[in-house]
Amino acid sequence: MQAIDATAIRTWGIPRLLLMEHAGLAVARVAHTRYPSSTEPILLCCGTGFNGGDGLSAARHLHAWGHALRIVLTGRLDQLREEPATYAAIAHRLGLPLMELTTPQDVARAEEWLAACGLIIDALLGIGIRGDVREPTASLIDRLNRSGKPIVAADVPSGLDADTGVVHGIAVKASVTVAFGLPKHGCLVQAGPSHTGSLVVDPITLPRTLLNGTTNAA
Repeated sequence: MQAIDATAIRTWGIPRLLLMEHAGLAVARVAHTRYPSSTEPILLCCGTGFNGGDGLSAARHLHAWGHALRIVLTGRLDQLREEPATYAAIAHRLGLPLMELTTPQDVARAEEWLAACGLIIDALLGIGIRGDVREPTASLIDRLNRSGKPIVAADVPSGLDADTGVVHGIAVKASVTVAFGLPKHGCLVQAGPSHTGSLVVDPITLPRTLLNGTTNAA
């Protein structure tokens, strides 16, 4: 999928912002349709990379559909670059509350938001994870898993190796995972099924010839 993304962007000329927009829409659509009756806020948990950008993109759509939202970011806003920074700026202009978590101790500050939410969106870590999950993300994932709240994961449950299904120290236990483009092998093997929940696949406008392998991704 990393090769497919790169080919779509560099060879086909599809802007990453467009792909991120549709990734966020896919996540928002699942959250909106599977949990339509919840009147409690949705808690979006976002990292500082592209997966976090997918979550911030989802926030725009969910806001437009009338959902109350709260966002926690595992890092500082000034760490965001490119497309994630664009969506963070949009969230700010929409007046969406956002809390920065930079240490394990900061996770305690998010307890009130976690207790009050009806649904969690996991957009902390994507398919590029290397090594064990670091703080404060590890402490946040532990708290999310113990919350008892339904969790929608963006592309892959955070902390799960997308190739092998191995857990990198700790991983989100999602109720549903929205895979972008193609399902990730790691969601189907080893610890994958117990963390992925039900699996929804959305092409997010990636060219069909790339997804079905009739055009090489390099």
